[in-house]
Amino acid sequence: MQPQQKQPPAALLSRLAEHSGAALAAALLAAAAASIVVFTALGMFASQQTADRELQASLQIQNCLETLLALHTAANTDFLKGVGTVSYGSHAWPVTRASQVAAVYARLENAMAGDPGNQAAIVELRQLSAKWSLQLENAAQHTIQSGSRVAIDSKELLNANSSFRQIADKLSAMRTQQEVRVAKMQAASERRLAHERGALCLATVAAASFLAYGFLASHRASLARTRARIVAAEAESRFHEYFEEHPLAMMIYDTTSLSVLTANAAAQRQYGYSLERFLGLSFCDLRPESDVAKFRSDLETYLLASGRSGSAGLRRHLRADGTVIYVEVSFHFLSYAGHEACFITAIEVTEHEAAKRELRLRGRALDSTLDAVLITEPVDGGDIVIYANPAFERITGYGRSEIIGSDCRFLLGHEHDDPAAVTVREALRTNTEGAALLRSHRRDGSLFWNRLHVAPVFDDNGTVTHHISVFSDASDLVHSHELLRQQARQDALTLLPNRFSLGVTLRQMLVRAHEEAERIALVFVDLDNFKDVNDTLGHSAGDEALQTVATRLSTGLRNGDFVARYGGDEFVILLYGAHEAEAVESTLAQLNASICAPFTVAGFPLHIESSMGIAWYPEDGSDAETLLRNADTALYRAKSEGRNRTRRFEPALARASADRLALAARLRRALELSEFELYYQPKVSVKEGRVTGLEALLRWRDPELGLVSPGEFIPQAEESGLIVPIGEWILERACLQARQISSERPGIRVSVNVSPVQFSRGDLPATVARALQRSRLDPRLLEIEITENAMIEPATLPLLHAIRAMGVAVAIDDFGVGYSSLAYARHFTADTLKIDTSFVSGIGQCTQDEAIVKAILGLGHTLGMKVVAEGVETEEQRDFLARHRCDEIQGYLYGRPLPAVEIGELIEVIEGSVALEQKPV
Repeated sequence: MQPQQKQPPAALLSRLAEHSGAALAAALLAAAAASIVVFTALGMFASQQTADRELQASLQIQNCLETLLALHTAANTDFLKGVGTVSYGSHAWPVTRASQVAAVYARLENAMAGDPGNQAAIVELRQLSAKWSLQLENAAQHTIQSGSRVAIDSKELLNANSSFRQIADKLSAMRTQQEVRVAKMQAASERRLAHERGALCLATVAAASFLAYGFLASHRASLARTRARIVAAEAESRFHEYFEEHPLAMMIYDTTSLSVLTANAAAQRQYGYSLERFLGLSFCDLRPESDVAKFRSDLETYLLASGRSGSAGLRRHLRADGTVIYVEVSFHFLSYAGHEACFITAIEVTEHEAAKRELRLRGRALDSTLDAVLITEPVDGGDIVIYANPAFERITGYGRSEIIGSDCRFLLGHEHDDPAAVTVREALRTNTEGAALLRSHRRDGSLFWNRLHVAPVFDDNGTVTHHISVFSDASDLVHSHELLRQQARQDALTLLPNRFSLGVTLRQMLVRAHEEAERIALVFVDLDNFKDVNDTLGHSAGDEALQTVATRLSTGLRNGDFVARYGGDEFVILLYGAHEAEAVESTLAQLNASICAPFTVAGFPLHIESSMGIAWYPEDGSDAETLLRNADTALYRAKSEGRNRTRRFEPALARASADRLALAARLRRALELSEFELYYQPKVSVKEGRVTGLEALLRWRDPELGLVSPGEFIPQAEESGLIVPIGEWILERACLQARQISSERPGIRVSVNVSPVQFSRGDLPATVARALQRSRLDPRLLEIEITENAMIEPATLPLLHAIRAMGVAVAIDDFGVGYSSLAYARHFTADTLKIDTSFVSGIGQCTQDEAIVKAILGLGHTLGMKVVAEGVETEEQRDFLARHRCDEIQGYLYGRPLPAVEIGELIEVIEGSVALEQKPV
């Protein structure tokens, strides 16, 4: 060994390291003294900044609350000032004030983002503000001015005042809360400042104490190093002899650079390096590359630990030739030749570790597998269990101690004739592999399905020494297969056979009927208006209703008949051997009566009706597909005729169904080829005698069919959903032509009819907005006409409000013949009310119709709506409507609908003739 690499004993090295640590500690104490003062000052500064930010936020919230109270008070004042003015409703909430209130609410929500309670209060205040603005508007709309006096609806005014008081009270309470919070924050800031000053003084005193102690420790360390050098010189020769001659591999490496500083002869032999080659290595070179990161991490952990020595456990090292060896490593940290170093011993345990690892892996594999493993030994015609893994205990319930030494055949059960068990026994007898799925029993007697595989183990002489049996609990798999087979044929909700099972049963029944010359009645059943149940009571209630109907259907059939759920609210019934139509109709009437019987779902009484369509084998079809299609066609006719009825298939129905399909295809082609066009019918003002509006009416000119009546194709368009794109085309074309008409005759408004389907399937407000934007038409020159029935849909009213917000007028068409009438008219006040033609045609012939017309006129005018009469064809009808102050009339009296290019001439003719009629004689 080279002289500069001689090393004192471990005890002396430890003492040197201890005194060096004392010097380092002294320096750290001096640094800590300065850090204490700095950190204390920084902490005071940061704490003060945080307090200032919180105080600023509270002051901002207080300012916002005061601003909101002032804005609402000003709005209330302006509301009272506006009483009796022309624009009475607009004084309280002008756009600028509403924008200011919205901005202040936004600032409040941002400032209170971390306070859920106050966030909820702000949301409630927003809602109260919106409610109050609507109440002020309602109060404005219900004022009546008579001369210099103004009468205000006291109920509306009281509601508005109540909302204003709630807003003012909540704002005042929140402002008071903020004032208290600001006062507390200011007091806390003063107390914190006093505490921080005291802490700074204490930190300064502590820092001075640490500094004095550091200087003293540094002096003592210097004396200790001098003594250590004297002792080291005396012990160096003894350490050299111990290190070089030791039989275990020893090395020393630098803990910073990791370079090897020295290695004894045993290490040189173990690793295959000479000393010169060792001194050129990094200690990382003695490890596989994948272990280097773990070595560095462990070294850092050992260096930071309080102990100087320890065991590093089992490690992988590399010899010079690249061979991996396993070594047990112990270490000790010391100072060596001016280096902070680590002294290690490395005992090779490669062979022992390899044997132990192989055994551990095999045992772990057997213990961790999810399959049960048995090792048995053939003895005297039997197979005795010598090993069972934990999975065996879990699957069978038998403890390993119970079955060790037992014959493994107890798992095969007592069913000696079971083919699966016979297969396994034969494999054990003939020392061959065998597999089977057999029924076994657990320790508690419960049954489970056992997927078993048996294989022999041979020694070097070919003699069977053991059998390995591997099995798993396949019960879940078997049950899953059974469940899948069941689900493939059964409806999960109603537990009736499903569509697949229907197909199988129907085909089998048809084969049987053909062989036995029997008839089959196939009945399609559909629940009427079942969508309303889901929409009103929810899908859970709808599912419960379907289950009830399914039970009633299945219990009302004879033995041999069949019922399946076809899908949704549709069922299919197969009546075998149905010879008499009257008997089948009687059975179906009883089933329908059973379905219609009231029952309760989710606490609500429910009454469900059904429509049925019948197809007969063999008259209406000889195969399953044809019978199903024809029964469905008959069902469609039953529903179209008013629902809650039964209809038998007829060839004419098939032709009608084919015609509907052909018409739907022609409609799609017509939309693609632009075969549609718009006609316009004028609306004439009774008072002014001039044309004030035009109703756009859709016409279809088919190349083969000619001009098709809207009554024929509109229902088909609605049923197929084509009315949505057709409706978009109508709106765009009507807006474009309306802009052209208005350039020649300003002020004429164009009305467009909208189907209820467009409300449910399309985005009607967006469609209207696009049409207005593309045509650049003034929204006031467009009117949307809807039927009463469209208003009963829950989503309709918000869409109508959105359309009116654009400036587009809304008219209720065919008023008096729908379902909504007065109940919905009070929720949505339209611009125009149109009296249905059926009432107008009775003028002069039926006093009841005349009374209804007068009532609708009175209702419309009372609600502030313009009233238009449709279908006016006679002068008597016109005069009656004029006497009772009808605003506009529309009908063949003034002309039939014409294309846009011809409507101008018709308008001139109408206005000229009306002027002559009104000219005094």
